[in-house]
Amino acid sequence: MNEITWSMGRTSPKKLAGDPKQRLIEAGLEIFGTFNLEGATTRQLASRARVNQAAIPYYFGGKEELYLAAVQHMVDLRTRELRPAILQMRELVQKQNLTPAEAFELLKAIFGQFLEKMLSGGIDTAWARIIIREQMQPTKAFDLLYQQWMRFVHETITGLLAVILREKPTDQQVILRAHALLGQMLVFIAGRQTILRRVSWETYNEQSVKAVRQAVFDQLDLMFKPLVQTAAKGSR
Repeated sequence: MNEITWSMGRTSPKKLAGDPKQRLIEAGLEIFGTFNLEGATTRQLASRARVNQAAIPYYFGGKEELYLAAVQHMVDLRTRELRPAILQMRELVQKQNLTPAEAFELLKAIFGQFLEKMLSGGIDTAWARIIIREQMQPTKAFDLLYQQWMRFVHETITGLLAVILREKPTDQQVILRAHALLGQMLVFIAGRQTILRRVSWETYNEQSVKAVRQAVFDQLDLMFKPLVQTAAKGSR
């Protein structure tokens, strides 16, 4: 089995109290996540960052450019934490030397790591709101998110799924099924309050994240374990 090494870096931006540009970026994530690009005001942004409003055009050119810089900052953090491991997976898929069983274990590994990052503070509420809004009402930031992060992850999961299903990763149904799989993770962000209320949790903690992870893994087992077992028998 090919071993993937995960990087467990910082899960939140480092606060630079003496750097007004960095404070604006961090304030931008919070304010834009709460009020969206149109609803946020330069007064709110400047006040939260403890800077003069003139600092926004000085450092970024304007409110929209600050929004793009804030999104880029978070994309950089995510790719720094997870990209090395995903690159290893993509390389294995492209070399076509994975068995369905190995691809299945890698799929579960990436789902487990994503759930850990998303639910244990890796993706805070403001950042999640930005992601969801960009899906529903895309701005220029969506191209950034898609090209530098979403497409990268989506293609990797599609590639692993294609190995399990013994199909081509360009097959439309494989891509659609990969998207459906991603939804099984993202619903615990988009539907956060529903599931917390449904199971009487106050928030996500170590125990609840473990329970969510097991539930997702059980779903994956139900969908794909029979295929993997059949493939293993056929290769003997």
